[in-house]
Amino acid sequence: MAKYEYVTKNEYAPVRVKLEKIIHKVQLLAKKDDKDLTFQFKLVGSGSRHLITRVKGGNSGFDFDYNLILNPNYSWKAKEVKLALMRYFAEAVKDTEFDNPEDSTTSITIKAKDTKKSRILYSCDFAIVSYSDEEDLYKYIRHDKKNKVYKWDNRKFTHRYDEKLNWLKENIRNYWNIIKEEYIKLKNNNNDLDKHSFQLYYEAVSNVYDHQSRNIGFVYSLFC
Repeated sequence: MAKYEYVTKNEYAPVRVKLEKIIHKVQLLAKKDDKDLTFQFKLVGSGSRHLITRVKGGNSGFDFDYNLILNPNYSWKAKEVKLALMRYFAEAVKDTEFDNPEDSTTSITIKAKDTKKSRILYSCDFAIVSYSDEEDLYKYIRHDKKNKVYKWDNRKFTHRYDEKLNWLKENIRNYWNIIKEEYIKLKNNNNDLDKHSFQLYYEAVSNVYDHQSRNIGFVYSLFC
C-alpha cells in the first residue's frame, strides 16, 4: 500500500500561485464570453490547511482541490457550464507547463508532467459548485460517464467542521500534530479512488474531535 509524505511549503507554494493565475485567466475568459458566467474560487480541505502530501517515491506528485463557486443568480445547465469552463481552462493553460484539462467525474483536472520520467509533478481538481438554499447542502456537477450525462448532485456540507476544529484548538495541546498524524494515516489506508484529499482531511478532523472529546468526558451539544 502507498505511503504518503508531506510536501514542504517551499515546494508547493509556487504551484499554488501558478494555479490561481490560471483561475483568474479563466474568470476573465468566462466573463468576456458570457457576462453572467462569473464565479468565485476557494482552495478547500487539506490544501487550505497546508497539508499537501504525495506518495513517497511515487509518480503521481501532489495535488490541490479548488471549488469554483458559480454566480447563484442563475440556473446553470450542468453540461453547458462544464464544457464552457473546460474550453476556458484549455485556453488558460496554453504556454504553461500544464496539459489540456481532463473532464473528470466530479471536477476539471489539470496536470503538470515530467514526460522524460513518466510522472506527474502536480495536479489540480476544480469542482464546479453552486450553493443550495438548503442550509446543509450544496450542488456540484457530476459527469456520469457510464450514461453519458452531466448532472447536478447534492453533497452535504462537512458537519460542524469549523466548530470541531476550534474546540480542538482551545482544548487539546498539540492538536494540530494529532490531526496531521490522523490525516496521513487515513491517506495511507484509503482504498477509495474517488475520495478526494479534502474529504479525508475533514474526516481526520472529525475523528480527532470524536476521540479527544470522549477522552475528557466532554459532550458538545452542537455535535450531538
